Amino acid sequence: MSTILPKLLIDDMLLHKNIAANKMGNILEAIEQSKKEKMTRTASVGNNKLINLLTSMLQTLNMRVKDDNVQEVVNNVNKIGNTENDLNKSASINKDSKERRDDIKIVSKSIKDSHYQVDVSKDIIQKSGKKMIMVSCYARDAYLGRYLIKRNYFYTEDRNTFADNAYDEILTKVAAIKDRYYNEIIDVGGIFTQLKQSLDGVISEIEIKEDSLGTTVRR
Repeated sequence: MSTILPKLLIDDMLLHKNIAANKMGNILEAIEQSKKEKMTRTASVGNNKLINLLTSMLQTLNMRVKDDNVQEVVNNVNKIGNTENDLNKSASINKDSKERRDDIKIVSKSIKDSHYQVDVSKDIIQKSGKKMIMVSCYARDAYLGRYLIKRNYFYTEDRNTFADNAYDEILTKVAAIKDRYYNEIIDVGGIFTQLKQSLDGVISEIEIKEDSLGTTVRR
């Protein structure tokens, strides 16, 4: 008989969140460095150079911008005053009064099916004197520890309300999926599909989206 031994497993969610934070840190650093460079060309040409650079970086880092509007993201980041300078080479996840974290467990009704755990969190990312808010949703198979869905949504500091709304929206949607499963409206195989569809509807300025194939683990 298989058992779950969560205390013996390493919780690597922080590692995945740090990887996402460092990706955003690269974007913030590029925006900040562009302001410090002394452009010999016109401001318009310099701005186009930055947009092209960020567009290429976003594609390389598997990051998506809402409506592909990179210029709007740059404007939103730059209109927020710089925080104290930081010298870290990598982005940091700050412990802040705004941070939040919840986890929802969906325990299978059948011994042959896997359990699911959905972790939702909100953190403040800081790099190059700038801050972004990151809302994360990670769903994993509780037996194998395999992540099925990893989503990170980013918001500029002045859009904290939007970040909180997205966080609450994710919690509500996950709770609804759990309820539909226990009320036999969907089967265990529908959990992944409905969770993916729900998360596709969450809006942010920048998103990192990583999904694995939704397969039900049979034991």
